[in-house]
Amino acid sequence: MKKVFAAVLFSGILIVPFSCAQKEKVSEPDQTEKKVVEIGSQATKKLLQTLKSELIEAMKTGPLNAIDVCSKKALTLTDQVAKEIGKGIEIKRTSLRYRNPANAPDKYEREVLEFFQKLEKEKKPFPKYYIQKVSENGKTYYRFYKPLTVKPICLTCHGKVQDMDPKLQTKLMKLYPGDQAVNYEEGDFRGVVRVSIPEESVK
Repeated sequence: MKKVFAAVLFSGILIVPFSCAQKEKVSEPDQTEKKVVEIGSQATKKLLQTLKSELIEAMKTGPLNAIDVCSKKALTLTDQVAKEIGKGIEIKRTSLRYRNPANAPDKYEREVLEFFQKLEKEKKPFPKYYIQKVSENGKTYYRFYKPLTVKPICLTCHGKVQDMDPKLQTKLMKLYPGDQAVNYEEGDFRGVVRVSIPEESVK
């Protein structure tokens, strides 16, 4: 049985909506939440810097090589960063419009993605992060989510299909026949980085 509790930071105030339809509670972040944010932020920053460096280097020889970074190296690099951050840490990039099926969201990730998508549609600012506390089979862990938006460098492979290099389109279709991660514009909500942290890591 799974239980989910979500915590979202808005301007330094912690708003804690419970999944069982209780009233929202507002409080300052406690030490546990601060530790979750510390670990989650560190992991997210390190992963994004690592992937960006790899992509920039690959783009020097063309976007086709950048696709190779995403298809062949991204998951390995993600696991590597997770191990460097700490034992039991897991990191994942996910989106409602994913390219790689391995990055498809689970039930709880979808809940968060839909939360950010709703804010985007309502033209409301994103919180800095979103936290879930999940208990399953006697084990409890925290999920830290960092929202991501589309940057200019992303548009080469995730922008308008009609603007893409034909060779790039062909390679993407071959690698990802069910690709949903196209036709974005700069600034669009792209997805999240999710960092799972065992409860014992934040005590």
